Amino acid sequence: MTDRLGFSLTQLRYFVVSAEIGNISEAAEQLCASQSTVSSAIMRLERQLGVQLLLRHHARGVSLTPSGRHLLREARALLGQARSLKAQGDALAGETAGQLDVGFFFPIAPFLLPQVCRMAEERYGALQLNVHEASADRLLEFLRDGRCELAVTYDFLSGDARFHPLADLTVHALVADDDPMGMAGSLGLGELATRPLVTLNTPSVLRHVERMFARAGVRMPRVVATTSLETMRGLVAAGSGFALMYQRASHARTLDGGRVRAVDLADDLPPSSLGVAMMPDLAMTSRGRAFVDVLASAVSAGARRAQVIAGQQVGAG
Repeated sequence: MTDRLGFSLTQLRYFVVSAEIGNISEAAEQLCASQSTVSSAIMRLERQLGVQLLLRHHARGVSLTPSGRHLLREARALLGQARSLKAQGDALAGETAGQLDVGFFFPIAPFLLPQVCRMAEERYGALQLNVHEASADRLLEFLRDGRCELAVTYDFLSGDARFHPLADLTVHALVADDDPMGMAGSLGLGELATRPLVTLNTPSVLRHVERMFARAGVRMPRVVATTSLETMRGLVAAGSGFALMYQRASHARTLDGGRVRAVDLADDLPPSSLGVAMMPDLAMTSRGRAFVDVLASAVSAGARRAQVIAGQQVGAG
């Protein structure tokens, strides 16, 4: 048994129209096709189905065989379903209403997702976001298997996906608020590497950090790995090491009452882009474009907020 049908919707349409009109020549005229094209298509359909569908009457058109009469109903139903499927596809591609599955690299979600959801509700009330927070590698799997149309991530984590940048972000260090190193205007990776690096236990993130230290000509420090952004901040506040981040939190306090301080890096490191990733051969739907519009506004607002926070920390220092 094979899944290959062997016949096409066009052949079914030629058969239905010819049967309804009772004349292949007139049917061809209505279908904007030649008589030979329509006639040949119906004969191929008969061979592929293994039954005769029409009786050909010289100079008197065509009539249905008993098998043809039975299959005409099925052909009409199938063509109707195909038209319905096409209409649904057009709606999915052209409307901002309905569900959209999007992925968020999990350390980014706390900084952007609340504002994205609020803005989406204000601008596109009928758009329903189904959010999947995951590691960078899992997000790529979600894109490949169609579970998500878009994924919010960094360019260095986008793999073989097509990446649409929205903002360039510079990396900064997090140290404990009472750490004397935090009083400096900026720190080099060489200075920071004398203590452990507290970072997320994600292979792609670790590879990126290793490249960062290699670019600066600094040996990679000992790593303290965690799977939680807040645990990472808490460990830094407790003096377990330093962290590297692209996003700036609006407050310095950690969940256990500790405090961290953001410090600029003195090293000449290129910025990384935050944006959305999607499969290269996938066309973005209207819902996807609506989401990117909202995300771009949230990223822009976040960048302005980060500038204010950085200025406040400089003043406090």
